[in-house]
Formats: sequence, C-alpha cells, structure tokens
Amino acid sequence: MRRIYRVGEFAELTMVSVRTLHHYDQIGLLQPAAHSEGGHRLYSEEDLLRLQQILTLRFLGFALKEIGELLDRPDFDLVASMQIQRRVLRDRISELEQAESALGRLVDRRQETGQWAWDLVVKASSTVQGRREEKGKSMEKYYTPAQMRQFDELGKQVGSDVIQSIEQRWTELMAEVQANQNLDPANSEARELADRWNALTEETMAHYDSHPELKQAISENYEQNRFAGLEGAPDPDMFAFIQKVNEAREG
Repeated sequence: MRRIYRVGEFAELTMVSVRTLHHYDQIGLLQPAAHSEGGHRLYSEEDLLRLQQILTLRFLGFALKEIGELLDRPDFDLVASMQIQRRVLRDRISELEQAESALGRLVDRRQETGQWAWDLVVKASSTVQGRREEKGKSMEKYYTPAQMRQFDELGKQVGSDVIQSIEQRWTELMAEVQANQNLDPANSEARELADRWNALTEETMAHYDSHPELKQAISENYEQNRFAGLEGAPDPDMFAFIQKVNEAREG
C-alpha cells in the first residue's frame, strides 16, 4: 500500500519547513499528490523522491527554475542523474562525505533490487538539508586570522542550534527572493519578502554587536560583493531587488 504523508509529517520527515513546501507548491516545483477533504496537502512516496532531487540539486548550486525544467524533461533519467550527482559530490568529498554516502546507498539499493528504499530516500533528503556547510576556506580569503578566531568564539557563544536555525532561514528566504525578483517593488508580496530579509539581517548582525570591527568587516565584504558566486551566499541581484523594494516603500 502506498504511503501518504500529511504536510506537517512530510516537513518533519525531510527537515524542510512547511513554508518552503508551500512555496514549492506555488511555483509548481513540488505539488502534492492529493488534497484531503479539508483541503490539506497530501504527499506521496514519489513526492518524497522528487523532493530529494530538489534538495540535492539546490545543494549543488542549481536555481529552482533550472531544477524544475530538469526534473520535468520527458527524457530525464533519475538513476543517471543521481550517478552524476555522486561524481560531483566525490569532488567535494572532504566537505560533503555524509551527503555522498547517503546518495550512494540510495542509488546502490535501487540498482540492486529495482525498488526504491524509502528509508534511504528520507536519509538522503535529511542529510543534504540538515548538514551545515563548512565555509572556512572561503572565509579565510576575506578575514584576518584574528577575525577568524572571533568567528569561532562567537560560534561557541551563540550555539550551533541558533546558527543552524539562522542559516536554514536564510536558505529558504534566498530561494523565495530568487524566485520572485520579477515582482513589482511596490507589490505587497515583495514588501513582505523585504520585511523578512531586513528582519533576518538585523537578527543575524545583532550577534556581532560585541565585536564591532568584525561586524564592520562583514558589512563591507557584502557591500563590495566579495561573496558573489560563493555557494550559499546571496547574489548581487538579490540585494538589488531588496534595495528597490525598500526604496519604493520610502518613496
């Protein structure tokens, strides 16, 4: 019998927020298999597999639009896609060992049995989504050794749970902003995105109040777009969109 998940259960199982699932539904990237009589979204095991692919491809740097176009192609080969992803992940083995291992077990089981092992699909999804990216080597290009030590000190003070929560919310918010940059800056939905962006920026930067020089260095690096193109960092187009929305509000 095919397993069906309610949206809350699906979100908890895959470590993806209900808000993000709603966003993916709105843009047609991951639409639920059915709805209950009360209108609640219901997800199938096939939806679970599609979400695993979305999360992995996002992790590898694909835009949501590109992911949708790829997954919806008539000639899309799911097993071949996973094999390609494995090769990419091997190139990053020092950083992504857990994700590569999870995908490897998933593909191997499929090829051995001809069936999807849904517990391994869940494992692959949660591993990719829940793992914190290690950005130390990239950060060392833009911060002094003393500043890097301050990052370590602040990380211990703030705690891993708070850091992971902030990083997860940034990942989700950047995905939404990227998907909605064509909105009119005066649009209410655009203003809501900008409000969330401004509030999360303020919350993030407040943790650096005890280190004003480090806080200034972070601001300068973003203002000069030094992180452009780095995995997990917002691109200049996102900043430009938020600035336009803020300016439209002030005007």
